[in-house]
Amino acid sequence: MKPGAMMLSLLLLLGASPFAADAQWLLLDWMEQPASHGPSTLASAEDRTEFLQTLSFAPRNHNRESWHEIKERLSEGDVIAYREAPWHTGLQILLLGKLNKLPYALFKYGHLAIVVKDPDDESSLRLLSSWSFKGPDISEDLDSLKNHSWDAYRLNRWERVNKEQLYDFVRLVRAKAGQWYGYDFIGMFGLWNSNIRPSTSHEIGKDYTCATVVAAALHFAGVELDAYQRYGIADIVTPLQVVRSHGRIVAVPRAAVARAGNEAVSLETPIDYVDTSPAFQ
Repeated sequence: MKPGAMMLSLLLLLGASPFAADAQWLLLDWMEQPASHGPSTLASAEDRTEFLQTLSFAPRNHNRESWHEIKERLSEGDVIAYREAPWHTGLQILLLGKLNKLPYALFKYGHLAIVVKDPDDESSLRLLSSWSFKGPDISEDLDSLKNHSWDAYRLNRWERVNKEQLYDFVRLVRAKAGQWYGYDFIGMFGLWNSNIRPSTSHEIGKDYTCATVVAAALHFAGVELDAYQRYGIADIVTPLQVVRSHGRIVAVPRAAVARAGNEAVSLETPIDYVDTSPAFQ
């Protein structure tokens, strides 16, 4: 390992105090705060929403027989926040040079995904996320979670989320991604995030981070979160920032999507306006 990388690793090991709450850098906690004047502050009580933690899982604490029971407790819409013990992360960075583990050392959570139904097979639950040099996809199923430590967060009022819009987002973002540039490296450093607030299908970006693809998917489905500040400009959107966020439920138009095989192509004209207000439940 180069001296510079070794010094950075040592600083991480020293900075991420194992005695701190959740072993995260206390000095960086301010970076993970949602916007104080976000959409939720404009919502009526019945439209205001938030994430509630429902599960906490670590492979060492569960035997193989119990995994089926854990998996059965997960539902569509659950947001999975991945975590690692700081000492384990530090050793991987220091000894193996795995700099992709830096988010786990800097923040409470190092990766984020949301449970969605496969648009091509609604009997199958998949994990929508974004990966370095791969971008957004749903290649992993729930069984991949048994090898990781994570917390699950569930959005209250999930029944009011526009599911068809969510499935269209998955189709569109998969069609646009799939290249090495599918991951938002500029957004990873907080300089300029891909469109986190897409309202039409052509506004969906081709590159996202793991946190911004979850925020964008929910926004497209009618959930405006407080997670980002300054429209995602000069703002590192972290996994904790998303699950800490409150939000508001809004009515969204159904985007027109033309499909050819497994690909999706956005059209200009929105159709099927869907009202998700309580009167229509």
